[in-house]
Amino acid sequence: MATPVIMPKLGSTMEEGTIVRWFKQEGERVEKGEPLVEVTTDKVNMEVESPASGILRAVNAEPDQVVPVTQVIAYIAAPDETVEEPAPTTLAGEAIQFEAPVPPIARESEKEQISASPQAGEVAATPVARRMAKELGIDLATIQGSGPRGRITETDVRAAAEKARARAPMPAAPSPAKAIPLVGRQKIMAERMSKSAREAPHIILTIEVDMSAAEKKRGAASYTALIAQCVAQALEQHPLLNATLQDQEIVLNSSINIGIATDTPDGLIVPVVKNADQKSLTALDSEINDLAQRARAGQLTLPDIERGTFTISNLGMFGIEEFHAIINPPESAILAVGAIVRRPVAVGDLIGLRPVMKMTLSADHRVLDGAAAARFLQDLKIALEQ
Repeated sequence: MATPVIMPKLGSTMEEGTIVRWFKQEGERVEKGEPLVEVTTDKVNMEVESPASGILRAVNAEPDQVVPVTQVIAYIAAPDETVEEPAPTTLAGEAIQFEAPVPPIARESEKEQISASPQAGEVAATPVARRMAKELGIDLATIQGSGPRGRITETDVRAAAEKARARAPMPAAPSPAKAIPLVGRQKIMAERMSKSAREAPHIILTIEVDMSAAEKKRGAASYTALIAQCVAQALEQHPLLNATLQDQEIVLNSSINIGIATDTPDGLIVPVVKNADQKSLTALDSEINDLAQRARAGQLTLPDIERGTFTISNLGMFGIEEFHAIINPPESAILAVGAIVRRPVAVGDLIGLRPVMKMTLSADHRVLDGAAAARFLQDLKIALEQ
């Protein structure tokens, strides 16, 4: 009996994933444990291993297609076993419906994927060819296929599009602006941030900190590491800031796991420092640097981005002095850290030039009120100034 391949649930908040690429073509042999398909969430790309050895059959999810978790996306069958492509189902066997995202233009280097046999009266074409033809407005019935059994391929559609452009008159006006499809990790992150802003009533508080003592205390460590250390200490005294709202219950997390928002070539990602309250400043600085480097190189693994309980977003290096961050669900708070600037401030009865930094806390008002958030910021300010 054929073994189903499903879209795995790679995290507690994951509801759907996007197919990046298949490492095997339909009809090829695959061994159990061998990388079979790469999928992406809002956090990280992961390789999914084959659940069995056999022949890849009935692939029904293409690259860039968004698929709900637990949906069957293919089967691993015996060499002499035939599997007809079924309607998309979950492991529970219930038929589901989903919408395919707006597809980007396929890359020339992509291999053609073999689709299931066409129904009566349907033109035989690969999924990539169908997608491209629809995007370019090409009628597949007007194309002569060059693939196996006359199947239309991506190359055939490209050739037909080139011929159509050659016959068309020169445009009188410039082409429209380029559109970038909202797909993959960026799409999922946009959906989660929109949901957070819509469902979690944000209370936003800002406080200013004299960073004179922090400048001396941090030594060779980064300001982010020092702030993370002080945040971890403050969270011990204010557990509601380290809580999660689940099924109408406020769950106080037993671990303090601080996510550090990191800018990468592929967009924002939040690697997590586990048990930050138990680590020295040097250890925190080393781990944050390691996570940031691996994030920018695309080398993070799933454990690196899981189980965050509080997030720090530092835009001070860009000269941003103050901003409001959106809570990263299912957490209850996020700290936005601005640039350190030298300003004249009152020092006793005198005026002195001091390094000053603004911190803005966004907190879920369903979990805590303004006074609880203010007390956390007040203790965090004291920790940094002392």
